[in-house]
Amino acid sequence: MTKINILLPLYNDWRSCNFLIRKINKELKKRSRYANIIILNDFSTQKIDINNKNLKNISKIKVLTSKKNLGSQKIISLGLEYIKNKRNEIIVVMDSDGEDDVLQLNFLIDNALEKKDLVIVASRIRRRENIIFKIFYKAHLLITYFFTFNWISFGNYSSFHTKNVRKILKNNDSWLAYSSCIIKNCKILKIDTERKKRFYDKSKLSFFGLFKHSIRVLSVFQKIIFYNSLIYISFLFVFKKIGIISFYSLLFLIFIILFFNFLILFIKKITFKDFIEKKNTFIKKIINIK
Repeated sequence: MTKINILLPLYNDWRSCNFLIRKINKELKKRSRYANIIILNDFSTQKIDINNKNLKNISKIKVLTSKKNLGSQKIISLGLEYIKNKRNEIIVVMDSDGEDDVLQLNFLIDNALEKKDLVIVASRIRRRENIIFKIFYKAHLLITYFFTFNWISFGNYSSFHTKNVRKILKNNDSWLAYSSCIIKNCKILKIDTERKKRFYDKSKLSFFGLFKHSIRVLSVFQKIIFYNSLIYISFLFVFKKIGIISFYSLLFLIFIILFFNFLILFIKKITFKDFIEKKNTFIKKIINIK
């Protein structure tokens, strides 16, 4: 039987994580499957608190703790580095707060087992945030598509054969944004899923956090965006020549596009500033819970 490893990025949400692990155990039991859980502890300020009782379909639980708070994308990258030498196994990445639909877990695993050359991603067909957040998220999707021609409507929830791990990690873009890295480096298969409510508490992601994440997603495609921006600017000159836009509108739009490119480059450099060290130097300790 193919081994299954489930990576759960976490920051101060042990209550939700415990509840999720029990739901994972329940889903695995339906198909007589067993999995290892690797909790990617992003330097939580709360004490590690994992209840490992009566988890018959969870073979092992490990907690990998980073030396400092890195953010979900970087801690996922660390987790992939940690398991990159595994062979002929299935990897699942999912958020630990309950927003990823655990009822789709076996379906994602089935597809990863059948389609070993693909990364199976959970595309969010319905979200439960407030209307303003949904509008900003839709704007993020449209801007990303406009500059990259990629519709990245999925997050961390994914499943794949270990043969894809080195593809994901090959150019270090996973340090910026996991979803962009996957769509850039791998062939994907989208599975429609509903984004669920968190088990407990409210989301820690603010509008500013969404903005920073959006820029990091775009920064993976920095070169492509730059070349596409030059094409769009050339179209603006054509529009000016035939009288569709005014001279001042031309200058304003060129300024916006160039500033947008500068912001992407700046965020990319800031994000990579701590990548001078090797990724494995960010691991503080590894605890075996089970």
